[in-house]
Amino acid sequence: MPQLTVDFAGARPARSGPLSFGHANIVRAISIDDDPTRLNLAMVFGVPADGGPDRIAAQLRTLLERHESLRTTYVLTTPPTQRVAACGTLVVELVESDGDPLGTAERTARRLRARPFDLESELPFRAAVVTADGVPRQLVWVVTHAAMDVAACEVLHAEWAALCAGRELPEPPALEPVDVVGLERSASVQRIGAGAVQYWGAQIGRVPQAVFPPATGTPAKTDWLHPGLAVRSTAAPAQLAAVAERTGASASTVVLAALAVLVGHRAGHGTVAVTSLSGNRVVPKLRGFFGSLAQDALLPLDLDGPTGFDDVVRQVRAAGLPAYRHSWFDPTAVWRAIEAASTERGISFARDLVFNDMSALAAAAGSPDESARGRLPGVWIPGHQEPAVPEPGLGGSVGWVPPEDVPCRFFACLYRLTGEFELTLWLDPQTLADAEAEEFGRALLRLFAAAAEEDVALKELPSLTTLAPVERGPGWYLSDRSWVELAAVRTLLAEVLAGTPHLVTAEPDDDLGHRLVCHLPGPADPRDVQRRALAALPGRVGAITPHRYVVHDGAPEPARADDPRAWAGLPVLSDSSGRPAEGDLT
Repeated sequence: MPQLTVDFAGARPARSGPLSFGHANIVRAISIDDDPTRLNLAMVFGVPADGGPDRIAAQLRTLLERHESLRTTYVLTTPPTQRVAACGTLVVELVESDGDPLGTAERTARRLRARPFDLESELPFRAAVVTADGVPRQLVWVVTHAAMDVAACEVLHAEWAALCAGRELPEPPALEPVDVVGLERSASVQRIGAGAVQYWGAQIGRVPQAVFPPATGTPAKTDWLHPGLAVRSTAAPAQLAAVAERTGASASTVVLAALAVLVGHRAGHGTVAVTSLSGNRVVPKLRGFFGSLAQDALLPLDLDGPTGFDDVVRQVRAAGLPAYRHSWFDPTAVWRAIEAASTERGISFARDLVFNDMSALAAAAGSPDESARGRLPGVWIPGHQEPAVPEPGLGGSVGWVPPEDVPCRFFACLYRLTGEFELTLWLDPQTLADAEAEEFGRALLRLFAAAAEEDVALKELPSLTTLAPVERGPGWYLSDRSWVELAAVRTLLAEVLAGTPHLVTAEPDDDLGHRLVCHLPGPADPRDVQRRALAALPGRVGAITPHRYVVHDGAPEPARADDPRAWAGLPVLSDSSGRPAEGDLT
């Protein structure tokens, strides 16, 4: 295949150092993901109208020399380190179009994205130029998330557009990824990090284990290729602006509040935990930073207290302040806090409701047309897209887009807030079937329209949608803010105890709603059983571990082992929580 060679030499000598917080977090995720290509970002850009291969090579050289993140490899030891190359060579594929340059670019981007990066030896991005009759038409850019997050994609988009237009680039960012580590070691940022550890531990101690627990018998998730539901409306931007003005919140916050309200209605949760992705450019030195700093912000939202939608919007705005402030953290320390809080409660936090506001990416190049032919997490592809034709009486439309590999049950990507509202919901079919997902999208647009006119009473929400709350039959219990299926808990304990007689029951409890109790014959060690149950819990989002272990002197006859009355007739040797004592969370 023809190639274009780009030699580069940075202004500084080669250097190395530890990883910043966000950097370490994403490198960790890539290292443990069963498919690291999920964390490859793919984009397609136009090229200068009068630009041949030499000009494209020069523009790529400018970006490589400007941003150390693009010439960084990693030593995947514990802890990992980064190495910035002073010079090197990028080999760019030249791909002749089959008559449709954008289509060829998309296929090329998907092909390059499907190949994992060797973080230790390979430059962290790949490029290809699509030509038509030998003339460059599109640039394909595929990068590992270790080198760039979505905020860096915004910078790249703007800088490439400027280079194509022949404009000078502004001064480069003040800090490179290696330099961020020094900032993070400052006393002020260390205080932020310590606060984040406390915040995450406290919030994991009070949110549901999962928003969407599946029923027993639902196959374990191995395929995360989820369809996407595109929700579009030219009326929604003005509607969102009206609510934003009334509540003092941003339009993005209004969208997140609407999603939370509908998810809570559907899932039957009084508390909803939303993971919102945060770019973490929170101090002046990080404005325009080119690298990977994004981490999770956790917003716990109480839906039982508010009576109107405006109150939910204000709550999301208020919850966002501490959540985003505590999204800049040492991932190792925060994961320890998450695991400690989860162990204390006997849960495994699912992170199954994720929100990503990417609306700034559409505006980054400064084009008045912010529509696109394709979006992340697939391939970002420029190209005019006509506004969606609204469905009668809806003011917008819903429609399916090709599936993407998204390891999350409900992933909401907000793409546009001006001109036309664009949101895609990547949905696990076990969470919402096709017809239910479409009704969810329509309910979202109806809620925008109603809220633009006046505050919507939450008790009136059923009038806006035919989407009913999930029906949970006998055997489902609300326990410690989580919906739990007793059969799933029993299956968990049966596997852990491997033939030992036992019985798990759910008993009403003023504090927890229901308390799960496991009855065992002596000489069982409740703490050992609890440890093994916790180890087997991840992925079983319909189960939590028991709150109490009652050890009896003997066991009922096998035929009566499932009868609580039979266990009640046996002498009790011990009655304990089985939870670790303070300081013993292993």
